[in-house]
Amino acid sequence: MKDEMAFSTPTAKKPVSLYTVHDGAVHTVQRSPFYKDIILTVGGWNVAIWKEGIMTGPLLQSCCAPKRYTSGHWSLTRPGVFYIGREDGYIDIWDLLEKTHEPAQSQNICITMIMYIKPWTFSAKQQFIAIADYYGTLHILEIPWTLSHPSTNEVSSVSHYFEREVKHLEYVEQRRKIREQEKREMELELEKKKVFFQISSSHQPKASNGVT
Repeated sequence: MKDEMAFSTPTAKKPVSLYTVHDGAVHTVQRSPFYKDIILTVGGWNVAIWKEGIMTGPLLQSCCAPKRYTSGHWSLTRPGVFYIGREDGYIDIWDLLEKTHEPAQSQNICITMIMYIKPWTFSAKQQFIAIADYYGTLHILEIPWTLSHPSTNEVSSVSHYFEREVKHLEYVEQRRKIREQEKREMELELEKKKVFFQISSSHQPKASNGVT
């Protein structure tokens, strides 16, 4: 007689929060190599940076790009730099110490969709980036010195930027709660006035139609 094994069906847990940030499929979710609670997500026509534990939204959410984003990767040596591949064969290079609202520069790599990006440190003086495209071609480029070597105190500078964005999100959330409370109080006040006028109208004497 064969032993019977009972397999329990895993209980699906509901997500804690849902955010409509990306306007397309999310294909990159990657932690920063410098800050373990900072996460990069890439999908659709924009990118976002999140801080684990902050439930009010992303620290950074880019505007819609001219072309759909298809891949992404953090820099291995610079905390404020990450690379984003596009469907038109370009890569957008973000440098948070230079700009936080748009890429610092864009570079054409090929004529088709970029599928994967992988930086690699060859030595202390030399760093490369491998880029695979839709046609199966692998492009290997050397990363320039400015993008591979961090500036003085870059780790703390980028960390301070993230902290400022967290405080900004907290302020926005506080203002939202205050506005909601004010709205509820106004609606309650209007409802009280409505009830008061209804009661007042019901107690007013009716006009007589007869002539005395």
